[in-house]
Amino acid sequence: MMEPFTAKENQKESIFLNESFMAAICFLATATGLVFLFLCISDRDYFGMFEIVVKLTTAVSMFIAFRSYKWDVAKGLMGGVLFCLMYQEAHLALAQLWSEQDFNVYLMAGVQGSVYLAAAGMSCLMTVVITLNHFFINYASHGNPKEVIFNRIALIFKFAVYLLLLAANSQLGFAPSILWKNAVRYLTDISLLLLLVSVESQIDSFKTIRGELLQLRKEGKRK
Repeated sequence: MMEPFTAKENQKESIFLNESFMAAICFLATATGLVFLFLCISDRDYFGMFEIVVKLTTAVSMFIAFRSYKWDVAKGLMGGVLFCLMYQEAHLALAQLWSEQDFNVYLMAGVQGSVYLAAAGMSCLMTVVITLNHFFINYASHGNPKEVIFNRIALIFKFAVYLLLLAANSQLGFAPSILWKNAVRYLTDISLLLLLVSVESQIDSFKTIRGELLQLRKEGKRK
């Protein structure tokens, strides 16, 4: 009878199921996002301003919705955060880096520039995969375990690509303002990714607890 609760206790050991961790990550995303916004204002980067305001507004709303026990709203906003990331990275990879001028500039930067270009493309692709899986997982009629596993692999890969982007960015011989702007952007995105994983993990844990309680209720009725 006590076996279901053992699984629940093991899940609680995950750092992502710590609400203090989730609050700290949300604060970090907001702090780095505000620094990025300040740099965008200094550079008169209007797209960057729009991007970060929408991204942070959606992320903070998701965090508040989760803490207010509005699960469906939180899940919907998780999709909103992923769409923000996907739009931003598609703009960076396709409209900025892969445009003729910037593409040549990064190739001329050597190995670091080539790595940065490749990582930007991979990051965009992984965000597309994760966004699609988010909807398959959360809105499928009977769940989709295969998509959950695939999504977790994509999330781990995306996190590794973000670290690669940070490392390649630090090695580029561009102006300090550009390097700092890129670095803060990726730190914000890493924070948002961790926040998404944390919120999704906690929602999953509540689903597990609910399933266990329903099972115990069914067993009680049988007796």
